[in-house]
Order: sequence, then C-alpha cells, then structure tokens
Amino acid sequence: MSRALPTTIAVTLILCSCHKDAPLPATSADAEPLRWLDHADVIADFTEHVERQNDTRFISVFAFSTASAVGLDDTPEMRQLVQQHGGRHLEGTTDIISSAEQRRLLHKATDYAKQYNILLLHYLRGHPNT
Repeated sequence: MSRALPTTIAVTLILCSCHKDAPLPATSADAEPLRWLDHADVIADFTEHVERQNDTRFISVFAFSTASAVGLDDTPEMRQLVQQHGGRHLEGTTDIISSAEQRRLLHKATDYAKQYNILLLHYLRGHPNT
C-alpha cells in the first residue's frame, strides 16, 4: 500500500505531461459579438458615451468568471469612483476561448477597456462634479 501512492502520482504526472492541447480553430461563433473591435475608435466611443450621453460608467470585461474594470489601480480613489459611477461590461467577453480569432479579439477588448477607462479617469478628475 505504501508504494501505491507514489506510483499513482508518478503515472498521473507522466500522463499529464503527455497531454497536448488541441489547436484552436481559426474562428467560432463566439467571436462574432467582438468583431466590432477591429474597427473600434476608443476616442469617438468615449466622446459619444461620456460627453454626449453623460454615461460615466467604467468598462469591464469578463475574466475568470467575474466582471472587472481594467486599466485601473486598486486604490481607494479608484474603488470610490467605480462605485460612484458604476460599470458596464463589454458584451461577448469571457474567459472561455473557443477560437484563435476570439482570443485575438479578447485581447483587443482588454486593451480597448484600458484605454477607455484611462480616458474616463482623466475626464472625471478634470470634472469632479460629474
């Protein structure tokens, strides 16, 4: 019985090291909601949402099963601003990747959200009564 555990562990490690992930397909239906990012203009979107619609919510993306605002330091000021202004998440973001195109677009979504949130942070600092 004392040899069974080390043998089981050794076999498990060998089997795990032999496993290779299958390559992702080039595209999937899950990429569709994110394709707008290929033509997105962060500054134009920011202007539309914040200056025209008075929508001062921060952007979040779904990752690891939660939505989180990206590009912001976790400081008391940031937590207060996010709590005060709220957030909206980018539809189609997820932590489950089903194609190479979706993975590429998810990276773009994160970059887009970072840029947008930094613009919003600077705007809110310059307009404290917003």
